[in-house]
Amino acid sequence: LYSEEKKKICGEIPIDQSQLKGNNGPKEETVLQYGTPKMSRKLVKVAMEAMIRGFEKFIKEDEKRNVAAWHNTPYPEQRLRFWSDPDTELRLAQGTNVTVFRMGVDWSRVMPVEPVDGISKSVDWAALDHYRAIIEKVHAYGMRVMLTLFHHSLPPWAGAYGGWKLTKTIEYFLEFTRLSVEKFADLVDFWIIFNEPHVFAMLTYCAGAWPGGHPDLLETATAALPRGVFKLVMHTMAVAHLKAYDLIHDISKRTTKKTRVGVSHHVSFMRPYGLFDALAVVLSDSITRFDYIDEICDKLDFIGINYYGQEVVSVPGLKLVSNDEYSESGRGVSPDGLYRVLLDFHNRYKKFRLPYIITENGVSDATDYIRRPYLLEHLLAVKAAMKKGVSIQGYCFWTTCDNWEWADGYGPKFGLVAVNRENNLARIPRPSYYLYAEIAKTGTVTKKQREKAWNELQTAADQGRKRPFCRAVNSHGLMLAGGLDVQVERCFVQRDWRFGHYKPDGLQDPLSQLLRSIWSIPLVRSKNDARNLIKSRPKYTDVPVSSSGDLKNETFDKLKAHQMRENVAVTG
Repeated sequence: LYSEEKKKICGEIPIDQSQLKGNNGPKEETVLQYGTPKMSRKLVKVAMEAMIRGFEKFIKEDEKRNVAAWHNTPYPEQRLRFWSDPDTELRLAQGTNVTVFRMGVDWSRVMPVEPVDGISKSVDWAALDHYRAIIEKVHAYGMRVMLTLFHHSLPPWAGAYGGWKLTKTIEYFLEFTRLSVEKFADLVDFWIIFNEPHVFAMLTYCAGAWPGGHPDLLETATAALPRGVFKLVMHTMAVAHLKAYDLIHDISKRTTKKTRVGVSHHVSFMRPYGLFDALAVVLSDSITRFDYIDEICDKLDFIGINYYGQEVVSVPGLKLVSNDEYSESGRGVSPDGLYRVLLDFHNRYKKFRLPYIITENGVSDATDYIRRPYLLEHLLAVKAAMKKGVSIQGYCFWTTCDNWEWADGYGPKFGLVAVNRENNLARIPRPSYYLYAEIAKTGTVTKKQREKAWNELQTAADQGRKRPFCRAVNSHGLMLAGGLDVQVERCFVQRDWRFGHYKPDGLQDPLSQLLRSIWSIPLVRSKNDARNLIKSRPKYTDVPVSSSGDLKNETFDKLKAHQMRENVAVTG
């Protein structure tokens, strides 16, 4: 998707340089348009994880307007109007009682033209002024600011020459960083340099699913090799982080604002479906879990964790386990996974004494039945990790209002607030909105809240109710890449996935199942062996609560962070 401005940059429409000097910042958002070249490479539909790993093939055919959940959505080009009407979102965020508002600055909007002839000729100064006005509004609503500099928004002019594959992008990004910090340093408490860098690298430069990568078949086939494009891009972005970190702190010293600089790192809890999938899990974790943080950990003030759920790997894709609960976008619901992830990172980086912020956590669920227990159970997982010594300073929920997702369009509903696109983008707070506001205000998760949310979900499951699902699944039970224009329906699952209650199934390959069957034969083991096996099994219990049934969370009182994507940053 390209706006008219970006079409100009790509050479489709001549650029009038005088437009860069005008006050075009506060105007209505530019309408997104489709670029439709006659011939292009189209991705073959493959399993989601295969796409992420870069095992993608291409075919040539006439390109169609096949962005999921776009052409069948009322007024899709309007997004959420945050650029032209930030007050609507800010009032809703304020209503949740959070103290920190996360938003982003779109590199493309600030520097619509490649700065080959100097910064002064490439910068939209009015856009910078308008961003400052929005950030000042955040403060006026009583919230501090967490500002993301790169949330997957690669300028089209950078994508045209190769983007993060070339080191000159580092210098361009540092100029953008310098402009942003000089303009906003006195207003920003938390800086996030990169959001989910390895996800961006995989889907842009390995799979070609996101705009700006344009990988050829050789790049795709060799992407994960030591000298492949994935390692190259990740190293380039790591160097950019290290330099941007120093730049942000150097400029911020001129103000009285205490500045903290970090990263938002995406982590899933991965487990193999079968015995022969274990190697794939190990290989995936080896290049995505710690590598990037290892390279930048000397220059971090906090580590941001983006966690949505678990992934069950069944080579070459992600398995849809029939008795597991999933979000609309195909992420397995697993609060226990967040607990394990936090402990893993704490054990690896505890010598650096870095605090953590959950910079993204959420679930796509139009019915809101899953979202409420999801929120509560993940907060309990965070509390349990804190009791194990993990320093967690805040929690950011994704997101305030139903948003545009790059892979799925307007299909998955992530918002605490629904958006009625048929009625002038009217906002309708869901029950989870009020639950989140209550928790943020009190810093407490109660036994009553937990039981009520879970019982309502189980009632829906018992009644056989269905809810939307945005992933196609092949005959082998593997989820396919990309979203669906028309969602399918999936029943709520009758399984206890609450924190401390979820017990994963064993390995499901034929050999593992055979061994389990043999092991379960009574003649093989004595009764005493069976008793000893049961006693040795780890017990899962609820997080300790007070005599009143409340769970107090002292650290959340220090910082209750709020997740909000800056919608105008979307370029594809």
